[in-house]
Amino acid sequence: MTRRLTETITRLYRPPPDGRRQVFALSRPEAERLPRLSWVAIISITAPGRLPAYLDGFEHVLRVSFADLDFLNPALSPRARAALGNAFTVDQAMAIRQFVESLPCQVTSIVVHCEGGYSRSSAIALALHRLYGYEVAVARLTEANPSVLRVMLGEGRPRWKANRSRI
Repeated sequence: MTRRLTETITRLYRPPPDGRRQVFALSRPEAERLPRLSWVAIISITAPGRLPAYLDGFEHVLRVSFADLDFLNPALSPRARAALGNAFTVDQAMAIRQFVESLPCQVTSIVVHCEGGYSRSSAIALALHRLYGYEVAVARLTEANPSVLRVMLGEGRPRWKANRSRI
């Protein structure tokens, strides 16, 4: 078991004493190994074309799929430009916010996972911290995808035309 997973599990059993929700960014393998706790919600981020993560047993799960692209960066590589159709969308940001806002008060922790647990999941966790004041270990979120964060916060609009209904 990774150190990050061990620390996260410990904190899941000890929610913040002030009643605030807490949010964690993990990798897919770490999220799949979490205990199925009724007070934990999951935002599961997979890359396009990947199978869904194994999260059976969690009551509150939102699944989204998008590529890990810094799509608002004007210096996109040709490879990144080719993947813009799979980038994070405003509709996905809205779906995440609606999911979080609709969670029952018994849910005290939100785990966001992506494949590696550093870029996409960190951006969503950091956005939830900034938007809702959720407790988070900010120092662990240094590799957050800046474009995903900006769209989550309503600060950036993707410049491409893509199917926005994809969740």
